[in-house]
Amino acid sequence: MIQCIISALRAEAEPLVDYYKLEQDLSYDYPVYKGDDIRIICTGVGRKNIRRILINFYSKLSKNPNYQFINIGIAGAKKGVFKVGQCLIIDSVSDDKSDSIYHLNNVFESQILTQNITTVSEPVTNGGNKYCTLVDMEAHEICTVVDSYDDLENLFIIKIISDFMDVSRDYFSFDTVYDLVDNNISNIDKLLVDLRNKQ
Repeated sequence: MIQCIISALRAEAEPLVDYYKLEQDLSYDYPVYKGDDIRIICTGVGRKNIRRILINFYSKLSKNPNYQFINIGIAGAKKGVFKVGQCLIIDSVSDDKSDSIYHLNNVFESQILTQNITTVSEPVTNGGNKYCTLVDMEAHEICTVVDSYDDLENLFIIKIISDFMDVSRDYFSFDTVYDLVDNNISNIDKLLVDLRNKQ
């Protein structure tokens, strides 16, 4: 079993790279880190980047079917419902540009808090009154690419609440994002172990 972690930002990926002591694989022209049973792919922000990099990464995978794909990253949330730093499993993904909704395999069977998420094209900074749960900028595109390879049952999404949809991009310094993930590293590690054992 190889777990492939997908993160848009290097600041989301580096706490995991540090924790698992991964080495960069320089055979890729985008950041990929690897260990014995884990890979981390940094896609950058935006649907085009995500699509291009994931398709390229898929093209280089062996035919071994024992892969899991786990998107780990930050998300904005509704104020008063969630707390900054809270870690959630995503069970459905919608999109602000399409009507398609992806329902994900939840192997935890309500043992951990789950939530739906909407992928948005532009950062939401006005409080997000039109969104009742979480927002991010990559989950739906990741689902679309993974689904095109008939692998949706092997995709899991873990999001960490970073804000209440009320801050500008300047708020998300490298250190701010790094610390949000790093503070959840034991939770993430436990989730990855559980996912590996349940497949």
